[in-house]
Amino acid sequence: MENHDGGRADWDDIKTFVAAAQAGSFGAAARRLRTSQPTITRRIDDLETRLGVRLFDRGLRGVSLTRAGERIYDRALSMQRASVDIERLALEADRHDAGEVTIAAPEGVGGFLLGDKIAEFMKESPGIRLAMDCGFYRENPVDAHIDLSIQFTDGGGAPDVAATELATLHYALFASQDYIDTYGAPTKLEAAVGHRFIAHSAQVSERGQWHAKTSAFMELAAPALVVNSSTAMLYAIQRGAGIGPIPTAILRMTQDLVMLDIPPLASGTLWLCHHRDAVKSPRVARVAEWLVSIFDARERPWFRKEFIHPSEFESWAWPAASARA
Repeated sequence: MENHDGGRADWDDIKTFVAAAQAGSFGAAARRLRTSQPTITRRIDDLETRLGVRLFDRGLRGVSLTRAGERIYDRALSMQRASVDIERLALEADRHDAGEVTIAAPEGVGGFLLGDKIAEFMKESPGIRLAMDCGFYRENPVDAHIDLSIQFTDGGGAPDVAATELATLHYALFASQDYIDTYGAPTKLEAAVGHRFIAHSAQVSERGQWHAKTSAFMELAAPALVVNSSTAMLYAIQRGAGIGPIPTAILRMTQDLVMLDIPPLASGTLWLCHHRDAVKSPRVARVAEWLVSIFDARERPWFRKEFIHPSEFESWAWPAASARA
């Protein structure tokens, strides 16, 4: 792509342009590309200068493509897909039973749900090197450098992305026993409003995904602490800093939390997403199979669509687990 002065558009600027067009805002594009919003703005400004056209109309609610931007977007998207194909061809030329596989996952999912199982996988598949990108965000788009992405969306219906439903996470209010002994345990949602509330920044910004009855609670329960780290949130609640919504699956990792006698506030679906050609590589297919097995609801009821109370976890009979014992 070349402008009237003969200057060439940098490939990184093209990727930034595509991400901004798909995300609808420079801030969302920055999160998708793991960079800052000023960097996105600078790259778009540079690209518009080099091409000699305005690509976006800026507004308070985000950005939209101009007519010239729409025409250029089609070509830029073709370039991006071609670059992905080139990388896939290079991977196919590599050894199929060994090499690196990159997984992207939200920090809490990667740290608590995957991290607990990695040692076992490494023993069984010594030729595969895992690279895990566990950012402090929920979005993990399927980029060219990501083989497998665990995320809370199904990829938005992109034609070149395949999505497999992994599990349902049920978010309930938890507190430490020390906090309950000191401040009591609310048994109704409206009574919880007066307690110190701890929230993840994604929970605050995505209130629309919560159950209808709890939307008002999220508005009224002004958080005493907002963090962008599931680890920091868990430790704060464990140490008695307050109450907060945590997936019930976490109880398999710690015994230091008590679920309050209040119905779950929300549920979210985890998806395994990847480019359709990615699983043609045996090592990527092997890792994908392992990830699916981690969230097998037949063995782990806390991942079922319907809510299973933590008090019932131990009463489930898991034949596969018994066979391994």
